Amino acid sequence: LQQKHTPGMSLGQKHVIDHVEWSRRLVAAEVSKTDMDRLVMQYLVTEGYKEAAEQFALDTCIEPEVELATIGERMAIRNAVQEGDIPAAIEKVNDLNPELLDTHPRLYFQLRLQHLVELIR
Repeated sequence: LQQKHTPGMSLGQKHVIDHVEWSRRLVAAEVSKTDMDRLVMQYLVTEGYKEAAEQFALDTCIEPEVELATIGERMAIRNAVQEGDIPAAIEKVNDLNPELLDTHPRLYFQLRLQHLVELIR
């Protein structure tokens, strides 16, 4: 297991910790219930479990970072990308948020690059 750069290490050096040290740090790590609930909510939203996310929000008072009403559209975008239909994915992104690709040119570039890959396949 490797750890990111820490003060006192040169940039090329990597600090390696063994399994025992990793386990010790894992046990010592404290994760609050709120943080865990946010993580669960993020998972539910990301994976498209709208009804579960709605119920989880009611049970925990944790609000999702996105509108739950958009989960269906988000899943349609993801499915289009996974199926290789990049033009449809771009159209769906523009329908959901017309400014997103203009304000995130790297995302737009990556989608166009993926479209090229799909055309080559």
